[in-house]
Amino acid sequence: MSPPPPQCNFKGQIVLSKIQVIATVSRAYGFLLGEAGTIFRLAWAPILIATGLNYLYGGQAIDAVLQAKNTAATGVQFDQTQFLLGVIGFLANAVVIVALLRVVIFGDRKTGLAVYFWFGATELRLVGVYILLVVAALAAVVGAGLALSVLAALAAAIPGLAIIVPIAVAALGIGLIGAALKLMIIPAVVVAENSLGVERSWALMHGNALRMFLVLVMIYIPIGIAGSLVLMAILGNDMPPSPDFQALFSGKLTPDEVRHSVDLWQLGLLKAMRMHWAEISIMNFIGGIIGAALVAGVTGNAYTALAGERH
Repeated sequence: MSPPPPQCNFKGQIVLSKIQVIATVSRAYGFLLGEAGTIFRLAWAPILIATGLNYLYGGQAIDAVLQAKNTAATGVQFDQTQFLLGVIGFLANAVVIVALLRVVIFGDRKTGLAVYFWFGATELRLVGVYILLVVAALAAVVGAGLALSVLAALAAAIPGLAIIVPIAVAALGIGLIGAALKLMIIPAVVVAENSLGVERSWALMHGNALRMFLVLVMIYIPIGIAGSLVLMAILGNDMPPSPDFQALFSGKLTPDEVRHSVDLWQLGLLKAMRMHWAEISIMNFIGGIIGAALVAGVTGNAYTALAGERH
């Protein structure tokens, strides 16, 4: 059944719908489990391409870093390779998320298709919106950094203002998190309404940021724990011992010693991952499908709860 349409209170103001936290979590996991066959059929090809490229070129980049013992040049090459692979993975996820959102919102399962890979106007619109949001976020961070620098300078000159800086930092962090939560259902709006989705997502999510935060916590903490346990099981005894954080934060080590200790641990982790690269790639393939399905399940069900079901 469709959720009831927004109603007006005694002042004639529209009362917006609210996300039901437990119901949204249940529906997201229900979509993942109940539509597993459809999800795999629509997602396997794009995710496999991204995972396969990461297996080939990501592994080569790790080899270069390990052979050069993480020199500056190979570090830059590694970062560039990871960035390009990240872009490919992002585009593959856009294709899959749009397809799965059509299942959640419209019931469009593309029945009969064994391989799905389509990058059209909706996918392009979603990618474009996220690029614009990244640019806007970077501009906001730069502006906030400048403002905090001015506050820090004033606090240094006027001791009584010192308390303002941590308050401003906390307020900025809360504001950025709140804004991100209000924009969470952009993918669903883009798919359902053929728009950029920013203004509409902001309006629908009014008063729902905290509820969405709780949904994300309940969805991703179990998945994160499970993923960590699987990774540790894969690496087994090859997992390097964790750095001595007590020594690192004791203040007894110089910055160069701290950096060297962290670099050694990172190299050990990369070596362990390279030894089990095939298993990790399989885990990434499965995790990519599960992750895209949960994004579609959460955002699609939250959207239909707030805007009503689409046909």
